[in-house]
Amino acid sequence: MIHRRTFLLSLVALPMAGCGFSLRGVGEPRGSLPETIRIQTTDPFAPFIRDVTRQLKDQGAQVVESGSATILNLSLPTTTERELGPLDTNRDQMELTMEVTYTLTGPDLVEIIPITTVRASVIYVDSGVDNSAEDQRINQLKRSLTDDLLRQIVPSIRVRYEQALKQAASSGNE
Repeated sequence: MIHRRTFLLSLVALPMAGCGFSLRGVGEPRGSLPETIRIQTTDPFAPFIRDVTRQLKDQGAQVVESGSATILNLSLPTTTERELGPLDTNRDQMELTMEVTYTLTGPDLVEIIPITTVRASVIYVDSGVDNSAEDQRINQLKRSLTDDLLRQIVPSIRVRYEQALKQAASSGNE
């Protein structure tokens, strides 16, 4: 029975591999990061900042606390909620948005990346009931938005930093 499953799995996987199929997120990341980065934020011990720091380290950047390094000025996530409109008598359609901003400054205090906003949002239906189940649902939505921001922030820095390097190189050749 196990050999049959293995055979069937390989029978499906081989044509997909032959056509160039690959899973998202397993290839080389686009862009590049500075070799050393110092993170400046209002709360360096916030879980979001710790997660960003871990991602930067995992992708090859050396994160330092002091010294001459590229400075990543990173805000903490802010959450906004707005009503999009009523669906019926006691249910409203709501938009929950979370965003962070960052800038990247070189060790010589020259701005490399101007202020950039990374945003994630979700639209949901507010049941109009104020209970712990509704609070848990909203907290789960906020956690998923935080995860979305974490998936976006380092790739955004990588791409913007690569663009800034190319622009600096092209303006230096002129």
